[in-house]
Amino acid sequence: MTKIIVRRANALWQDRVRKYSILLDGKEVAAVSNGSEVAFDVETGQHEVQMKIDWCTSRKLEIDVPTAEPLTLECGPNASPFTALLYISLWKNDYIWLR
Repeated sequence: MTKIIVRRANALWQDRVRKYSILLDGKEVAAVSNGSEVAFDVETGQHEVQMKIDWCTSRKLEIDVPTAEPLTLECGPNASPFTALLYISLWKNDYIWLR
């Protein structure tokens, strides 16, 4: 067993006071606040990670956790004040970046 650490970028305005849910293999395992990080235990092997807030998500990220070393991921909002309406409607599955 090892850990996955998710760091959320410090956004100036987008979702500043709201948490992003972290989905591991389709199940919510944690939530991360603006400018913070959270760690959770995971078995080694193949997993799928996705971020979610309301009806908006990140793309699913397939990861391989081969060793007991912690794996660090980063996330944050894609939207800006000028593109927010597009991201919550047409691009809702790209609302959050995850890498």
